[in-house]
Amino acid sequence: MLRRLSLRLRLSLLLGVVLALGLALGVGLLVLHAGARVRAEADAATRLARDLVEATVSRLDTAPDPQNEIARLLSDARRLRHVRVTLAGEGVASRQEIDRAPQWFTRLVLPNVAMTRIETGRGDAFLIAANPADEIAEIWQEIVWLAIGGAGIAFAAFGLVSLAVSRTLRPVATLADGLNRLERGEHSMRVPADGSPEFVVIAERINALAETLQRLDEENHRLVRRMIHVQDEERKDIARDLHDEIGPFLFTVRAGVGALARRATAPGADPARLAEDCARIDAQIAALQQVNRRILGRLRPAALEEMGLADALEALAQGWRDANPNVAITLSLGGASGELEEETALTAYRIVQEGLANALRHSGANHVDVSVKRARSALHIVVRDNGAGLDAARAPSSGGGLGLRGMSERVGALGGALTLANDAMGGARLTASLPLRVGGAAVR
Repeated sequence: MLRRLSLRLRLSLLLGVVLALGLALGVGLLVLHAGARVRAEADAATRLARDLVEATVSRLDTAPDPQNEIARLLSDARRLRHVRVTLAGEGVASRQEIDRAPQWFTRLVLPNVAMTRIETGRGDAFLIAANPADEIAEIWQEIVWLAIGGAGIAFAAFGLVSLAVSRTLRPVATLADGLNRLERGEHSMRVPADGSPEFVVIAERINALAETLQRLDEENHRLVRRMIHVQDEERKDIARDLHDEIGPFLFTVRAGVGALARRATAPGADPARLAEDCARIDAQIAALQQVNRRILGRLRPAALEEMGLADALEALAQGWRDANPNVAITLSLGGASGELEEETALTAYRIVQEGLANALRHSGANHVDVSVKRARSALHIVVRDNGAGLDAARAPSSGGGLGLRGMSERVGALGGALTLANDAMGGARLTASLPLRVGGAAVR
């Protein structure tokens, strides 16, 4: 049940319980000591009355008028508090009714009334009975006023503390509203940092979280725009290749097939000429197939699934060697062997592909070294060349293909890191680290 109450109600309830217990403890201590106080007063009054009676009894034998002495004693005894002196046979009650205190309280503090009998030697006796009515009434009034005063003070303290708690916890509603707005996606909101130091710290953390989420939103928007731009550029490249390369081949093949058909149906067709036309059409189709494989390889390398990462990188490097015979490309692919998650293997292939393209097209290097290693549950890739190095005025993200910026975003999406910097030995050094994960489709 307490879990359903708010913090403000919990604190108020706790304060009320503490005040009530304190008031009950004070009243309980008064009641506990009331009996001792009443008995002490009754005993003192009883001793005083006994001394007075004994002194009077000792004078009765020599007194000229014993009855007058007895009457004077009873008159004097009426002025004594907390005690009653009577002659035996006058029907002294064991307890005088106390109108100013409840009966249960009287019975609690003075359960039994002690009675003392003193013989006069004349055939009668004095009875001395405790009668602490006034003392019991005073104690009861003290308890009543303590309860009233304590309750008043408790209510005042409860009101003041409740007001202080309400003012102190007021920022909680603001913080909760801020979190609700964050949940709704209002990342530009900020909550005021006021109140106690603890709430100020929480407000600052919420504002920092809002700033981080707002920055991530902006980065996501930039990334989406970047992805759209990359897709548009890739579509433009594919459209250009289809128009500039495949289109002419298809036109040539179609024209050759038309010419072949005319020659084949003409009277006296020469089989040798027909064979030459077929050979030319076959060459055009072979060239068309090469262009098609190049475009498909840029979209998705088929060798990666067929041969695995290590052999696919070997084939990639050999292609660059054939196109650039004056550049030495060395490979160290110990970490590329074995099974790798498909996305990790494809990203590693793209990193090496981009690194080789940048080194061979822009650096003027005559030697490129590619290293793929595994260490600490990560795949480490290094592409290093001995070219001119990075131009400080040129952004590291420049280059062919998707660009190193797009590659860095792709590596970051996998939880890795990619850096491009000048190497201490000269030239540029492209370094990437990809975490190795278990599960998913794998390539060998």
